[in-house]
Amino acid sequence: MTTLPFDVLKESILALLTEAHAGPPDPHVSWFIDNEPDSGVLGAVRNLSAAEASRSVDGSGRSGTTIASNIEHLRWCLSNANGALRGQPYQYAWEESWKVITVDEAAWDKLRQELETEYTNLLQAVSAQTELPGVYLTCVLALIPHTAFHLGLIRQMVDRVREKSNLFEGTHDQ
Repeated sequence: MTTLPFDVLKESILALLTEAHAGPPDPHVSWFIDNEPDSGVLGAVRNLSAAEASRSVDGSGRSGTTIASNIEHLRWCLSNANGALRGQPYQYAWEESWKVITVDEAAWDKLRQELETEYTNLLQAVSAQTELPGVYLTCVLALIPHTAFHLGLIRQMVDRVREKSNLFEGTHDQ
C-alpha cells in the first residue's frame, strides 16, 4: 500500500481552501468554481453593500436568510478551526455562528475583513503543520465542501437580493 506524503495532502488542502475563499490562484486551473479571479467567497461579497448583505432573501429576517448571516457563519467556522489548531477546545455551539443577521456599513466592512483574516490565519496554520492527526484533519477537510456550499448559496442570494433591489427601484421610477 502506498502512503500519501503529508506535504502532498497539505498542498491540496491549501489549494482548495484558497479556491473556495479567494478564487483559483491560476485562473486557467479550477477544481470546483469559476476559473476567473475573485470567484471565491471573498470576491463574491467584495462589492456588496451592507444593505444588500442584510436583506433577507425570503423576507423572514431569520438567521441564515441574509448574506451577512452566512458570512458570519463562515467566519465563525474558520475561527473555530483556527482555535482548534492552536489547541483550544473545538466549539460545537453552532447557534453561535448564526447570531449576525443585519449589518451597517462599518460592521459589514469589519465582518468581511475578519473573514479574510481568519482565512489567512487558517492558511498559515495549515502551512505550519507537519501532520494533522484525526479530528484536526477532518476539521480542515470539512471546511472545503462547507465553504463551497455557502459560496453557491451566497451567489444565489446575491442574485436574489439584486433582483429585489432592481424591482424595488423600478417601482419608484413610474
